[in-house]
Amino acid sequence: MSGMGHRHYVILLRAIGPVTHRQMSMATWREAAESVEFLNVATLGNTGNMLADFAGTAAVAAKTMTPLLRGFGLGENVFPIVRPVSVLKTLARAIERDVADPSQAAVYFFAQTRPEFSWLQTHDGPERIRVVDNHLVVEFTRNATNSGRLMRQIDKNCGVSTARNWNTVRGLAERAAARRKKS
Repeated sequence: MSGMGHRHYVILLRAIGPVTHRQMSMATWREAAESVEFLNVATLGNTGNMLADFAGTAAVAAKTMTPLLRGFGLGENVFPIVRPVSVLKTLARAIERDVADPSQAAVYFFAQTRPEFSWLQTHDGPERIRVVDNHLVVEFTRNATNSGRLMRQIDKNCGVSTARNWNTVRGLAERAAARRKKS
């Protein structure tokens, strides 16, 4: 059950992988998050996906999480992006409704609350892209590794981001909904 006045958040880490796992496992991340007043902490997978309750805003949650990550010796490339869990539901519905093949979809989450998207007007790649609640939903029409040009444009034009595939977004949304029913 969440504490009085706590909000439900998803915390997505940028740049988590095998190298960073040696410095911070998901179990130690959960324990450390609890030590700085995140409640009902749970992780999904091994790639920096956390559901947690927190008393402050998303911006305050990110500011609280950042020094915690630095305490593990993780570099500045590992960055927390925090969203209310309600955003996950919106994104999951958009993918289900608007994407021909959800298995080829990814959502880009940005550190900036209002990233610059005007460059999309001139994007001529094969990917289908739409903006949903200041996130990019990208439907790759071929293997994502062949879309390196698009990924470089996203980084250049929109700033710090992290992407999650459809299965992860859906899984986080489902777990968040189940947790809300319990609280």
